[in-house]
Amino acid sequence: MQKRSGITMLSMVIYVTLFFAFTALAISMGSNTNYSSLVQKGKLYINEEASKIQYNLVNSAKSSDDINNIYGKLVFSNNDEYTYDNATKKLLKNGGVLATDVEEFKIIDVYNMDFVNDEVYKKIDTSIPSTCVEIKLKKYGQEKKVQIFVSAGDEVNE
Repeated sequence: MQKRSGITMLSMVIYVTLFFAFTALAISMGSNTNYSSLVQKGKLYINEEASKIQYNLVNSAKSSDDINNIYGKLVFSNNDEYTYDNATKKLLKNGGVLATDVEEFKIIDVYNMDFVNDEVYKKIDTSIPSTCVEIKLKKYGQEKKVQIFVSAGDEVNE
C-alpha cells in the first residue's frame, strides 16, 4: 500500500469554501459598521450646521434694527443678507457659503411655527421686527428640520 501525502481535492474544496465564507462575513461586518458610522456622522454634521445657522442669524439680529423678507432673501439692517441657492443646496450669507446640504430654506410666519402654543404668541411684541426661518438639512440619509425665531435688537436676543 502506498501512503498518500499532500493536498487532496477534498481538502482544497473545504479550504476554498471556508475562505469565501470568512471573506463574506468580514465584508458584511465592515459594511454594517461603515453604515452605522455614516449615520452618526450625518447626525453630527446636520446638528453642527443647524447650530452655525442659528448662531449667525442671532448675531445678525442682535446688531440690527430691522429684518426684511425681500423676494425670499432675509435682509437685516446691518447689511447681512441670507439667500438660499436651490441648485447647489447651499445657504449663503453675504454671498459666501454659510451652510451646505440645506434641502429647504423658507421664511415663515411666526404663527406657523411648530410646537408653539397660544401663550407664546400672546407674549410676542409685534412692535419689534422679527422673523422665523424653517430650514431642512440632510446628510448621509439623516434629516433634520429646524425653526429659528429671531427679533431685531440687542436687548431681545440676550
